[in-house]
Amino acid sequence: MRVAFVCPGYENLGIEYLSAVLRQDGVETRLFLDPILFAESNFIDHPGLAGLSSYKARLLREIRRFDPQLICFSVISDNYRWACQWAADLRAVAQGRIVFGGIHPTSSPEVVIRSSCVDYICIGEGEYPLRDLVRSLASGGDGSGILNIWSKKDDEVLRTGIRPPIEDLDALPFPDKGLFYHAHPVFKGGYLAMTSRGCSFSCKYCCNNVYHRLYGKSAARIRRRSVGHVIAELERAKKEYAPRHILFADDLFNSDVKWLQAFLQEYRQRIGLPFACYVFPDLIDEPVAQALQDAGCFKVQMGLQVFDQEKRKNVLGRVSSQDKIAAAIGSLRRRHIYVVCDTIFGFPDEVEEELVGLARFYAEHPPDHCESFWLRYYPGTEITQWAFENGYIDQSKKRRIEEGLESFGMVKNPEHPGTGSYARQIMLLLSLYPFMPKKLKLWVLDRKIYRHMPLLPSIVVYVLVRLVHHPRFDFNTERTWRRYRYFLTRLIFQR
Repeated sequence: MRVAFVCPGYENLGIEYLSAVLRQDGVETRLFLDPILFAESNFIDHPGLAGLSSYKARLLREIRRFDPQLICFSVISDNYRWACQWAADLRAVAQGRIVFGGIHPTSSPEVVIRSSCVDYICIGEGEYPLRDLVRSLASGGDGSGILNIWSKKDDEVLRTGIRPPIEDLDALPFPDKGLFYHAHPVFKGGYLAMTSRGCSFSCKYCCNNVYHRLYGKSAARIRRRSVGHVIAELERAKKEYAPRHILFADDLFNSDVKWLQAFLQEYRQRIGLPFACYVFPDLIDEPVAQALQDAGCFKVQMGLQVFDQEKRKNVLGRVSSQDKIAAAIGSLRRRHIYVVCDTIFGFPDEVEEELVGLARFYAEHPPDHCESFWLRYYPGTEITQWAFENGYIDQSKKRRIEEGLESFGMVKNPEHPGTGSYARQIMLLLSLYPFMPKKLKLWVLDRKIYRHMPLLPSIVVYVLVRLVHHPRFDFNTERTWRRYRYFLTRLIFQR
């Protein structure tokens, strides 16, 4: 069997695990990466430049030569339309069957399976379902009846049940990093890893909200790899790829303090590379902050999301204390760990006073960087249902969300009115906070100077701030610039 993975832009840890499991069965896997230059719908999006720098024609030729029996897409809502277009184009040049997996098919299975360009969808964790699908096809079967895998026969959808999430993560092979690194060396430099799966919280806007309802109580428990298993992977990574830093992509890297302390001690002694991680602020105290610093942590990212604690709890389903968030920011920054705080703008009932309260909180308890996002209604999440039930979105809009037709995010929100709430001005002000003393921040708020701030293009502000003010290593920004430089150079010299 030959299996192709078609992926947009960035390294995908999920695909690396899928490939590693298939390779255990002797399956030949290959990556076909569309660099999506100037074609990121919620970031850098310029149709003219995207057309000039498109890799699609050459990738379609390469896929045809590889002649895979199965073509796999890992699909999030933001790239669902991209995946559908790619799958439709592949129908004309390749005979392989097409499977969509990931959070979007998981949250909108009835919509995705009925797409004419899709043969199978995988719901939930995909390593073993995809392995079983490949085994079925290799033995002459049709892939029907496999848990987590939906298929079609004529116009009939063949649905199956859900197998439990993988309990023993140590039983999985190490992710197939060579799939990306050998195809495109640009992905070397920083190393992407996960020590756990799942989240004990169920924030109403998050993918874990979907997984919790899919898997039930078993999804609410974080499954962790053993300390030794993670260290063994990182030792191999140091030997084979010589990364300069590591990003732990766990949703809650600090959820188990006992495990974390044991891991950080081993990490410090045997790995010793600078690393970044995502943390829950309420679980950060002085000993944890010190342990992170001692082990080489240079950056953490955490969520404040909204200033109003009641809205944070009741609308977002996020139980987090204002005081503990402030304490976490202080504890980490005193240890020279770069702190990023996520904030969500664009709520239907958002008012100016709430935004000013947010900006005042950040003036009093400044992180190093405020990462601002527009509120997104993702399919299958409770917050989308909340918006529908309260009349903020109608049935037509809800359907468009399920079909992946809503495209806006961190730097793009065409539907936000921009009047009255002053959300865009406060977002701009927060991006400038690292360059402003506290007294100036408070003066701008007290005198309402922010009301007169120009509405500069968000992407311009985002890029300039990242260029001037960034942590020791910036995993995502570094990879974005390296990707553009690498693929544009190849495009110019290999036409």
